[in-house]
Amino acid sequence: MQDRLSQLYFLPPPVTTPWTGVGTLSVATTVNRSEGRALTLPLPLFWYDPRWALLPTELADELAVAVSEHDVLVSALHSDVAGPDIDPALFADRSPVRQDAGGGRDDENVAIKPRPTFLPRIVPYRPERYGLSPVDFDHATIVDVRLMMTRDVSGRFAYSPEQIARWEATPEDAPLAGGGWVPAATFPPDVESMEHLSSKFDQLRRLAPDAAIFASMGPYRMEDELPGIVGAGPDGLILRLDEVDLEGLQLAALTCRARSLMKQAGGKHLPLWIVPGNITPDDAAKLVALGADGIGIDSWCDSLIEASFGETDAYGYSKRPNMPAIVAESLPGMIERFTGLYLSLQRVPKKERLGSFSATWANTLKVLALR
Repeated sequence: MQDRLSQLYFLPPPVTTPWTGVGTLSVATTVNRSEGRALTLPLPLFWYDPRWALLPTELADELAVAVSEHDVLVSALHSDVAGPDIDPALFADRSPVRQDAGGGRDDENVAIKPRPTFLPRIVPYRPERYGLSPVDFDHATIVDVRLMMTRDVSGRFAYSPEQIARWEATPEDAPLAGGGWVPAATFPPDVESMEHLSSKFDQLRRLAPDAAIFASMGPYRMEDELPGIVGAGPDGLILRLDEVDLEGLQLAALTCRARSLMKQAGGKHLPLWIVPGNITPDDAAKLVALGADGIGIDSWCDSLIEASFGETDAYGYSKRPNMPAIVAESLPGMIERFTGLYLSLQRVPKKERLGSFSATWANTLKVLALR
């Protein structure tokens, strides 16, 4: 995979920088919420739009868990990774049960359950709410209100029959919409207009009291739409840049532009998460240096789904994929590279972290011009 932001270079501290011991560095990121305590995320990486319908629910659940165990936030509904009467591992309490003495007899042990712990998870709150259920809000980390019309892989503003069948668990002899594509909507049906968006955020805060409420948008009309979204009071903004074929400079410039518009709209301290499409770990760290607080790594994780299709046994027959092994083969190395670069950024002043030998890149992105 080629670096899209190869014209940008990570800069070391100036040669004249006095030697000092390295302080405590962390790759964790904090999301402040308008209500309740702040959230601390171990990594600023997330899988924004997994195509779970390509996998059987059991394998989708295993893959979601395997990725989450590497501290990557995964977007999934209960219906994405399990049938109606199944409890998926992604939604399970993972706190250990320890045995402690107690009760009426000296040899009696009592199981003590500590505070519940759950894997980091994003609830994709799509306009139509297909597949959404109350359990999705339980113990969610982020609720992502997607303020955009969905385009299927066919190019339609619609959901495929396979996707709808997964979400709605419809019988084969009575599929939703007769088995055809189901049209997508542009706005949550219970929100009349942008002026009422803040009420939707408040409602979601009541449904998911421990989660942060984010809003997703596209890059097409940022000057018109972003101020209104920020004014509605989300806890963060997700900018989806993966649906357009952007050159590297355009990707970087839109990231900077979104951050600037958020500041102008009074959202200076709101997290800005970017869904950039195909990127390398170096690109991801550079986007952080340009103002992003979280990076969508769909291109790293989508390949894990593709890798699961090629699992065969010694005789060439398809075998059940080992999802943890598939994830362990590629994802940790990319996360480690990103982590190292992310930590190195903290050793350099913000305005001196990136530079370019291209005058166009340096002027457009307001980074140091190298000569």
